[in-house]
Amino acid sequence: MWKSFLTAAAVTTAVIAVPVGYRVMSRPLVQPAPLNRVDVAEGHTLFKHEWKKNDPLSSTGDGLGPVFNADSCVACHKQGGIGGGGGVEHNVTTFATRAFVGKEAKFRSGVLHANAISPEFQENLSHVDPTLGTGCRPTLEQVNRMVKQNGFLDRGLEISQRQTPALFGSGLIDAIPDDVIIQQERAQSARHGLLPGGSETIPVGRIARNGGKIGRFGWKGQTDSLLTFVENACANELGLSNPGAPQPISMAKADYKGKGFDLTRKQCEQISAFCAALPAPKERLPEDPAERQQAVHGKAMFEKVGCTSCHVANMGSVQGIYSDLLLHRMGIELVGGNSGYIPSPELPDDPSTPFPDEWRTPPLWGVADSGPYMHDGRAKTLDEAIHLHRGQGANAAANYQQLSGSDRDALIAFLRTLKAPAE
Repeated sequence: MWKSFLTAAAVTTAVIAVPVGYRVMSRPLVQPAPLNRVDVAEGHTLFKHEWKKNDPLSSTGDGLGPVFNADSCVACHKQGGIGGGGGVEHNVTTFATRAFVGKEAKFRSGVLHANAISPEFQENLSHVDPTLGTGCRPTLEQVNRMVKQNGFLDRGLEISQRQTPALFGSGLIDAIPDDVIIQQERAQSARHGLLPGGSETIPVGRIARNGGKIGRFGWKGQTDSLLTFVENACANELGLSNPGAPQPISMAKADYKGKGFDLTRKQCEQISAFCAALPAPKERLPEDPAERQQAVHGKAMFEKVGCTSCHVANMGSVQGIYSDLLLHRMGIELVGGNSGYIPSPELPDDPSTPFPDEWRTPPLWGVADSGPYMHDGRAKTLDEAIHLHRGQGANAAANYQQLSGSDRDALIAFLRTLKAPAE
């Protein structure tokens, strides 16, 4: 009886999985919307512009600030060329808190801004929680030490850092149809007996949803479109209010009122157009025959150990992205919240709220030029990044560790072929 049941279940899973996989691979070519050359050029100028208080490029607002993390987009997005990622020196500190008033939980989340236009606006750690001290620019080591020593999640406090993501190929990611991402989620579920996403160990991802929209940008997949990503980044990182996102209110001076919009919607669209025009990274094999052979072998090892369970090579017709754009649990060691995140050890009632240890699979195209690695840059090398995979990535990491030294070297050699676009 059990044998018959298991056979039937396997057949059912196979019947479901085959059409899903076929549909994912047979999608028509992604065709991003045509870009206006003038908008791209203007967006390039805005991306490089160093903003100031009461900046002349600000439409009706107060310009930079009053709190901010950088004074230009390119200040952080520059690894491997303009539009790339940034090292840990550009990390952003995020926080989330949960407190109870009687039986009612009160939640607060956001960003601790490193800079302010004047001392009266400067935020510091004590504004997040009085026990954290008064620093305003904690290093990654300091943040991780605080988390390890204080058991923050147990008392409803989460603090962590984020690295600057690369924007190469973002126009193609923006144009991936929602149903390609949906079918990827279904294919992974079908591959594991219709297991839903959220498992602690089985690599079945789930879609990040925000207000019913499918997320594809951000470390938690919290943003559904490139334009929204640009609007939020301009507001949160530069303090530039715009029609899509207000400038942040300083935790040190909450009564400050901005004058109006610092960026028009058109300016946000121009920055978005420039980002969309950034080329996608391509796999570039070494010219030396022996090194080329090693990288080709490493690509086979990458698939063999299970990395492609989440780092899917192609999404629809978008080639070489090495991401499924889904959320995957990565283990308690990699817990980290985000603006809008509610700390909770259990699966939230709202499926749009991620687990504390859940992250969107970062695209690996361009990974050779985006170190250090992981969401906060804690891994200095690609080898270390693989070793840090836990949760749904633990099995692939264990398989990697069991490879011979030469096979591990080959796998890393393959990842080093995934370079930022040539200038």
